[in-house]
Amino acid sequence: HDARCAGKSWNPGHAKLLVTGVAGFIGGHVARVALLSGLAVRGTVRGTTHGIDKVLTGLEVVEVDLLQDSEAELVAAMSGCTYLAHVASPFPGGDVTDDEMRTALEGTAKVLRAAAAAGVKRVVLTSSVAAIGGSEDKAKGTASRPFTAEDWSPETMPSSYAVSKTRAEKAAWALAGRLGLEMTTIHPSFVNGPLLLPRSPTSTAMAKRILEGSMPAVPAIGMNVCGVQDVAEAHVKAVLDPSTAGQRLIVAAGNLLMTDLAVAIKEAHPGWPVKTARIPWVAMWLYSFFDKQAAGVLPMWKKESYYDVSAAEQLLGRPLQPPMEAALEMAASIIELGVASRPQGAGVGAVKEES
Repeated sequence: HDARCAGKSWNPGHAKLLVTGVAGFIGGHVARVALLSGLAVRGTVRGTTHGIDKVLTGLEVVEVDLLQDSEAELVAAMSGCTYLAHVASPFPGGDVTDDEMRTALEGTAKVLRAAAAAGVKRVVLTSSVAAIGGSEDKAKGTASRPFTAEDWSPETMPSSYAVSKTRAEKAAWALAGRLGLEMTTIHPSFVNGPLLLPRSPTSTAMAKRILEGSMPAVPAIGMNVCGVQDVAEAHVKAVLDPSTAGQRLIVAAGNLLMTDLAVAIKEAHPGWPVKTARIPWVAMWLYSFFDKQAAGVLPMWKKESYYDVSAAEQLLGRPLQPPMEAALEMAASIIELGVASRPQGAGVGAVKEES
């Protein structure tokens, strides 16, 4: 994938990009693509680098807590940066509390104010399809009427994660307007693809459970999946292309059923205890009364959601990576990096550095 990231048409000179949350799954890939494209990159970490500076040669790392540190400290961290990719945002596996929602809103506002004060020219903000595809209208999000960048999720939804993403994005657009910041938002679906670090972001939970055989059978949960390298490249190309200012770019490659993924993983990794038996819907429904996680995913049973990704594909100059390919890349990388472990603990691949 490296060749496709290092597009010859990019000539950012020696401009510097600040990436927040650079040790995170998406943040690390944004920094990687930016470095490949010739940008200087400074990344923020909270507490520890998790080794991202060893994996990405040439990355400058600063320790800054976006929530606890003062705005002046954030301005100092952004000093000399032309561009900002604000990627850092927790992707919770469950509900978002009111406090967490307030923190997310305040954190983003502080980062944008600091960017304006530091003289940052352009901002790209990581949002989510959760801020777009939450409509109750069953006719929307279908193959014939896909969700578009014009769509907004309602601010009252069962998913507190979707509500927090929607509110945070609306607040960011309003503030960017007041501050005179040029901004583009990127809206990934469920992000898969290779990990750069042996960590377990929320995104790995599905492949990890399948590989380790931790579920007695697999539910037919459907989700829209995208590849992390497409998401990262969209961030970098958007921040370098002023014509994307004001746009909401959707990166959502297509639908994938967990049952199909289990079959594909079993075929690709025969030494692992992958189970491919399917949980009947009735069993899942009954289980949902006792298990909060099961209750949360029941609405995703065989779910399909469609998005208009033409703007992102035009920016990238190619179609998005197929969802199954991205999901299998993630499964392979969590084996290679030792994030997934076989019950007997044998045969897990060693950590391999990316150039």
